[in-house]
Order: sequence, then C-alpha cells, then structure tokens
Amino acid sequence: MSTKTVFFMLLFTALFFDCSSNRDTRESDCGAKVVLDYSLPVEAYGSRMQASDPAGWRPVAFRAVAPVEGVMLSGDGLFRPAMERNISYLLRSFSVNHMLHPFRIRAGKRFEPDSVPQEPFWDIELRGSSAGRFLMGAGNTLRWIDHAELRARLNEIIDGIEECRRPNGYILPYEPDPDSLRSEEPNYARAWLTHGLIDAAIAGNPKAYGLLRGHADWFNTWEVMHPKLLYWHNNNHQGHIASTRTYLSPVGKPEDLQTAEKYYLCDWWIDELAARREEAIWQYPLQNPHCYLIASFEAYLDHYVATGDKSCLDAMLGAWELIHENWEHAGGSIAICENQWDIENGKRVLKHWDKTHECSHPPRSYYLTGYGHTGETCGTVFWVKFNQRFHQLYPNEEKYMAEIEKSIYNVSLANLQNDGPLRYHTIMQGKKEKLRASNSCCEGQGTRLLGSLPEYIYSIASDGLYVNLYEPSSIRWKVGEQSVCLTQESHFPFRPEVALSLSTPKPVKMKLRVRIPSWAAQNVTVTVNGKPSATGKPGSYVELPRRWREGDRIAFTLPMDLRISPYHGLDTVPGYDRYAVEYGPFLLAATGEGEVPHVLASSGLENKLIPDPDRPLHFSIADDRTHIFAPYWQISNEMFTVYPLIKKKQ
Repeated sequence: MSTKTVFFMLLFTALFFDCSSNRDTRESDCGAKVVLDYSLPVEAYGSRMQASDPAGWRPVAFRAVAPVEGVMLSGDGLFRPAMERNISYLLRSFSVNHMLHPFRIRAGKRFEPDSVPQEPFWDIELRGSSAGRFLMGAGNTLRWIDHAELRARLNEIIDGIEECRRPNGYILPYEPDPDSLRSEEPNYARAWLTHGLIDAAIAGNPKAYGLLRGHADWFNTWEVMHPKLLYWHNNNHQGHIASTRTYLSPVGKPEDLQTAEKYYLCDWWIDELAARREEAIWQYPLQNPHCYLIASFEAYLDHYVATGDKSCLDAMLGAWELIHENWEHAGGSIAICENQWDIENGKRVLKHWDKTHECSHPPRSYYLTGYGHTGETCGTVFWVKFNQRFHQLYPNEEKYMAEIEKSIYNVSLANLQNDGPLRYHTIMQGKKEKLRASNSCCEGQGTRLLGSLPEYIYSIASDGLYVNLYEPSSIRWKVGEQSVCLTQESHFPFRPEVALSLSTPKPVKMKLRVRIPSWAAQNVTVTVNGKPSATGKPGSYVELPRRWREGDRIAFTLPMDLRISPYHGLDTVPGYDRYAVEYGPFLLAATGEGEVPHVLASSGLENKLIPDPDRPLHFSIADDRTHIFAPYWQISNEMFTVYPLIKKKQ
C-alpha cells in the first residue's frame, strides 16, 4: 500500500460533523469539518512525491536585497565589537584538524591527532557540523572584515573537504548508507555544510561552489535515502533548506528544487499553516516539534520565490503569524523548543525532549527558565533569516525589520559571552548560562548571525537604498552604473540622534527610505540639509526621492519610550502579576537584592522608572531602592528576571 493511500485512509477517519466542537476545523468540499489528527502514525503524513515542471515556474523578484559586501562598521557601535569577539571565538574554539577529523576518517586519510577530543553528540553524532559551523561564521565575517588567520583557516577547511571528496562529488564525512547514519545526520550536516560552502564562496573562496555543486548532483540521485528523508528520526525537515539554498545560489539547477518538492514539500502542512492552525507548529507530527521548524519555513518561502507557488506564500504568512503571536517572548526570542512524540499504550503522545520534564510547548506557554528549555539561539537565527526574506519581498512593511532588530539586540548580542562562546538559551529568569565552546546548534547558528550583522543595516533597491538599523557604518553600492557612498553617524542606542551623509561623484536621482521604528514614541521629523523634508509615522519607512548631491545630509532623532506588557504564560505565581519592560527595541531585566524572581514594590511601573543619568538605558524605581532595570543584553553574571513579580491589589 502506498504512503499516499495510507495517508488518505487515515485522514478519512478525521472527517466528522460536529458544530459543537471547539477544535480548529476547515470545510471540506462536501461540507464536512476536516480536522487533521496529529497523533496518527507518521505514514499518514506524506510529502508531495512529485515535482513541477520548471517551464511553469514564475520566479518572484525581491524588491530589495541584502548587501553581500560594501558595508563597513565603525568601532563606535555595538556590531563591530561583537564581530571581533565572534572572530576570537572561532579561532579559539576548535582546530582545523579537529574539524576535518570525520572527513579524513571516512576517506581513509592520515590525520594528526588533536589535543581536544571529538565532542560527544555534537561531533560524534552530527559528523561534519563543526566544519559547517566554522564555515558559516568565518564565511559571513570575511565579507566585511578581512582577517588573515580566519581566511587561512577557512581555506584550509575547504581544501581538506576537497581532498576527501569522492569522484562522484560526495563530500559528507560519513558513509551514505542509511544504516550507518547517526541521529540527525542525513539532514543536519548537509544543511550546515551547504550554508557554510555558500558563505565561503561569497567570501571569495573559488572552490566552495564547485564542492557544493558536485555534492548536490550526488544528493539529487541518492534514491535509497530520498523516501526516508521526511521520516528520519529527529528533525527530519531541516534538510529542506539545503536544497532550496543550493538552487537559489549561482550554481543552482532545477533538479535541486525538484528534489526538494518531491521529498520535503508537504501539501497537508501548507494547508494547515495557511489555516493558522496552532497544532501545525507545536504538534508537528513528523518527529520533533522544534524551533528548527522555522528553518523549514525559510525553505517553503524559497519555493515561492523560485516558482511563484502562491500556496507556499500563503502558508508562510500563516506560519509567521503563528510564531509571532504564540511562541515569541518579549524581546524576540523564540519560545518553542524541542518536544518528542512517544508511544504510550499504543498511542502517540507528545513529551518534552528531556524525560525528566513533562512540559511541552503549547501556544503561549512562554517558559522563563532553563526548565522550559526556552529561547534557543538557533531558533532566533532562523527567525531572522525568515524575516529577512519577507523584508526583501515587502521592504516597506516595517514589521519584518522590527523582528530582526529585536532578535539582534536581545538575543544575538545578549547570548555572546564576554569571552566569546555563545549561549544556548535566552533564559528569561535566573542567571545566564556560562558555557564553553562545544559546537552546539546554537553556537553554529549564532556565529553565522554574528558574522552577517552588517547585511541587516541596509537593503539595496533598484532605485535607491533602505536604511534599516541605526548602527555607525557606511555602505558603497551602485545606482545604475553610478557608485554611491552613504555614511551613517550614530551613537545609538546611547544617544537618539542619527545623521546620514551622501558622497557621489555626480548628482544621482534615487530614493532613500529611512525606517521609522514601530517602537518610536511619536512621529519623527526627517531633515535634509537642515530643513524639514518629511515626517515619518512609527512603523513605516520615510521615502526621500530627489536628485542627491555630494555632501547632502539627512538627520533625525529617534524618540524611545518605556513600554510595559503583562505576562500571560505558564510560569505564574499565585497572588502576583508579572510584567516585562522594554525601552525602544531593548528588553530590560530587573536586577537587585533578594532571590529571583524579584518582587517589586511598584505597580504602574512606566510612571515610576527613573533614567540613570550616569548609565544610559538603566532605570531606577521611584519607590524601590533595591532593584534597577538594565538592558538584557548587558546582563552578565548577576541574578535577574525579565518578568518581575508585583503583588496583586487586594
């Protein structure tokens, strides 16, 4: 019996007429309410198993694109120091010998023993991921900062992978026999190496695209594994992004996308996400519901960009809303992490990945501590990349860049330890983690995001430029055939004034679009050469079309204000309310005396917080001398809570 036949037989059992049901339902053609049962055997959920004809594809053009070069950061901002610390992490974490170890073992090559043994699980069960981690972090970084040692190591890893490559193009560091694969290997390492090879190629390594193309040609014929990919234990869906990113790269072929369509694309999931069904996220039925689902969302949106398949766009708009409204903490970290389906009494039930915990991540659970396994850094990176695609499709919709901004300040910078390694979780209460380098999923994706920070400041349009973030920097790009340079002067977030100056050999007609953030406390007046030119509403882009000349100067001030939001998750305390405090895009944390969770004496916090004149972004409390609020990204070793307790009024 075929997988497709099994699916429809099982789905038939979910058809019923019940007007009193409070479950989410959809109308079938015959008028019945269709409910997809997420506890069915995995065979009930199939992929498309057929590919579309490239002749019918109608690619969708981005309206703005992220720069891949040409952005320079000033040391006066937050991004450049973070990138320097990330470089230090990459160089001090693992040696080239360590990262090439599994490749050389598989190829039967001699290798020098490394002083640091292979990491349990991260190196041994996910062979090749450490090389992918380094290539992602270093490849992204080298586009903006030329660092000789970092480049030499990147090139050495690429050379080592090439030396171990088989004549048929196969490069992965394990035998391609399904019986020899471990954990998440057929999808995880392939996705990481795909990202890393693309990043290395963009950074200037001439061999990386050749390795990528040869391996993709092999993968597209891996017929023994293709039908198993979607059912592979542990995060089977995550390999999807490797195929779509390869297709959209300069060496992509239609076969890359067609393979993804056949073995990863699921029409039942497209329907569920388009219908905004929460179960499609937290009860994802094919192995582990996980923040890694967002990497799959990236791939589905790639299908829309590549083919114009609007069903994928509708589903991903639904997926964005579901995550944003149900699994996003104040500050932007992602509140869904890893759950697992188990068999109990012959039925499938959902359990937390850690057997000592019984919690999973239903909508709006919002766990605050390490118990809830909340806020994985890798989930935030996928969220940033997902939002970046939407921003490039719809650059005038400010909300997508607002999500990227929150994620950078409150997760990426917050989870970079002072000595370099990246934290796994964005814990909301207690103490932040103190971790050593270990090649975790969060380090791999975290170093990738830190290395790519400059590409979010600006976006390039055919008729000009979008200014998205307020980081001191400059960008060189072309409008038509003419080279233009824009320099941004800013001390954000410590001072609200921003100035932009143009340098161009001759006048150029173009549109500058300046983001007025949704967190702005009021409308923003934008001046050009000292004269008011436009007024921007919060949550929009101000468009400045004109013939720009050498020395033209744009200026504006960003009005930040405090925002208080109540907590409605599962970590409640009887008799108390909890509130988060944000200032501009920054999540604040309460620190001070006493055990966490801190109990504050105040209600009406927004009216009682007093700015500290000596420490920007810090606030004292008018009737509470034992606590202060500080930016979450500046919290280091002290006890804190993002949601302090305030006793309910009797």
